[in-house]
Amino acid sequence: MPFPSGLEWRAVFLLKILFFEIKKSCLYLLVNSNLKQHMKKKYHLEIPKDNISKKEINKTGFGESVPRFSYSEHGISLRNKKNQFKEIEYSKKDLKVISNVFLQLSTLDNMNIKSHILKIENLGFELVSLNFENKSIANFKINDDKFQEFEVKLDEYISTPENKYKTYFSAIENIKAIPIETKVSHDIDINSELRYDLLIQFFDGIKKEEIESLEKLIRKEFLQNNFEYNFSNISNRIVTIKTRLNGSEINTILNEFNSIKEISLNQNYFITNSVKGELIADDIKFEDVSSSSAICIFDSGITTSGKIIPNFVRDRINSYIPAGSVSPQYSHGTFVASRCIFGDDIEFQITTKNLKPYCYVIDVPVFGIDSFNNILGLNDFDLANAITEVVESLYLEVKVYNLSLGNPNSLRDNERSHLGKTLDFLSKEFDVLFVISSGNINSSLGTYPENHFSNVNARIGSPAESLLGLTVGSIAKYDDHGSLTKRDLISPFSKIGPGTDGGLKPELVSHGGNLMSPYTSFPRISACGLFEDGLSLSYDNGTSFSSPIISRHAQMLFDYYPFAKTNLIKALLIHFAEKREVFENFDFDFKFTGFGEPLIQNALYANKTATYLYQGELDMDNYDYVKFNIPDIFHDGNLESKLKLKITIVYNPEVNLNNDYEYSKTRLSVKLVKNTAVGLKEISLSNSNIYTKQWSPILQFEKSFTRNFDAGEWEVALRLYTRSITDVNFKQDYAIIIEVMDENGNINVYDEIKNDTSLNYNSFENDVYNINYA
Repeated sequence: MPFPSGLEWRAVFLLKILFFEIKKSCLYLLVNSNLKQHMKKKYHLEIPKDNISKKEINKTGFGESVPRFSYSEHGISLRNKKNQFKEIEYSKKDLKVISNVFLQLSTLDNMNIKSHILKIENLGFELVSLNFENKSIANFKINDDKFQEFEVKLDEYISTPENKYKTYFSAIENIKAIPIETKVSHDIDINSELRYDLLIQFFDGIKKEEIESLEKLIRKEFLQNNFEYNFSNISNRIVTIKTRLNGSEINTILNEFNSIKEISLNQNYFITNSVKGELIADDIKFEDVSSSSAICIFDSGITTSGKIIPNFVRDRINSYIPAGSVSPQYSHGTFVASRCIFGDDIEFQITTKNLKPYCYVIDVPVFGIDSFNNILGLNDFDLANAITEVVESLYLEVKVYNLSLGNPNSLRDNERSHLGKTLDFLSKEFDVLFVISSGNINSSLGTYPENHFSNVNARIGSPAESLLGLTVGSIAKYDDHGSLTKRDLISPFSKIGPGTDGGLKPELVSHGGNLMSPYTSFPRISACGLFEDGLSLSYDNGTSFSSPIISRHAQMLFDYYPFAKTNLIKALLIHFAEKREVFENFDFDFKFTGFGEPLIQNALYANKTATYLYQGELDMDNYDYVKFNIPDIFHDGNLESKLKLKITIVYNPEVNLNNDYEYSKTRLSVKLVKNTAVGLKEISLSNSNIYTKQWSPILQFEKSFTRNFDAGEWEVALRLYTRSITDVNFKQDYAIIIEVMDENGNINVYDEIKNDTSLNYNSFENDVYNINYA
């Protein structure tokens, strides 16, 4: 049977959802009325600082020396290798202007150098990066003064009867330059005469005052060799050159600079065009915009035409349109912006002629079209610089940045892009949230779904690997006869995890469309937005159109919780996400749909469960014990109730820009301490429904209790672990959400807590009444 055409299928489609939407509108009116009365609304609970106690951590020492047949002979061997290293590396041009030298140390072949890092650091070295393939090798840096001290200590190790410092030196087997071949991406042939578009990235660790001298040296060197280049310095941490070189020229540069970390391809980013739908009626009405806030959109530009969207574009920053463009591309960016402003049900709002804008947007076009209508995009270098400059200027007012773009190439294990690292650095530095699409699988990769999603090309690409950003995949909301997937299951085109560190990606999913068999688009089951003419609807499929829904949710939460840091906003979205299945009759795996689809109303308001929120910071010397209460009605033996806890912790680690293998510099450990008839007792979380991958910035577990517990005060204990952090005063921000619920649904836990006058939990009541129809 042929599909109905044009307006016929649209009318049928709208009739199918009309009854649902009428119920939704009635519910909205009811909720809005209740909200304005204020007293009838329930709000999440704040854990007061008085509920946080700190307990000192007991730490251990350094360990023993590595056995050597003769420590003196070992020292002489090290000195010879050190002298060979100095003769070659200290002749390199950059060491005349910078004081840190970068080098490679190794232990014996059967030893893991990680277990000896503290010993090596006591000689003045700082760990830069580990070797993923050979665990006995690591790269370090050391400044000139400490290197001279190292040489003096080495002589004492050789000459003193007790072989002074042997605990430290005995672990080192070799000292040498970092091999050139390890600094060049596997995509580049250094024997080729082909010129590559390249990024030359320098090690993080060059002193601020030395970077200017380094730039002058680079300018001189590149001009002498007639190499084109652009230089970038992001906050004196990410120092990069954009250039074009062939294999022999790459070798020349590497042999003249010690401080080059990596040479990789300067990859480009891509978007797609959307399909035009029905013309929008002229007599459409607008409700008042709910929030004065704005989401910043890095995309292809937002239309200036029509009356639906231009009034909600607060600012247009046109400084970053690619060279050669005659105008922004408009199609993709307009679609994305319309979903940020109006949400996923924009089609229903337009059909009912009543638009409900939530917030404003800021338009930053980074794609354009040339005179032949080809789409032009920025490369890794230019896009990272553009995003940096915009965030540096807007971060005090703008917290959410939508990136519905990506590189189509899937990333490998422990591979991180320049753009992904830049996003992580900016996230931490300015406490902002990047919402990033997971990327699209543009064609069938095999029999659907098993062979399709098991293909290596189904994995996420740059910049979706960002550790601190929220990566968003797609699920379907509409299906039909012949569609590849069903409602609320993963979309066929949605790229999946894991992240490059094996961690969870994507974290969240939202509606981005569906496809028909064999692998084609059909408007009826697609996502809807506004077309570039500003006068028509548009239909398309992609994770590009899932991301703006999550950006919109995040902005609502920032508005509703104005005191919140980004950790808490992420925690709310993740904690109140509902799991979405992968496919029918298929085992669940986080790498497909992450924690699921956020239920925004649950994140904004409380229901029968009691949800505690807290933002804190951990130091390196103490546990944080976070106290919360279980209502008395959950006494052991109450057969009508079943206590369940759900706990989500989100933190924003510093990242190691030099070390893709050990990228996150911090991790948290979690212990749960329950109340019992005989006092507090630590319990195992090993049999919990849990996500606690080490060095992941998100931890979550759920646990049910039926016996051997008591009501009253319980605790969650948090401990900070670090690596490659030398600041003894370092502190790690975190947010924790603890939800207490009756798994049987018989107890209103929230009311039990609020009605207990002995407890001191304040509600997060807020005067932002207008974010109620999310």
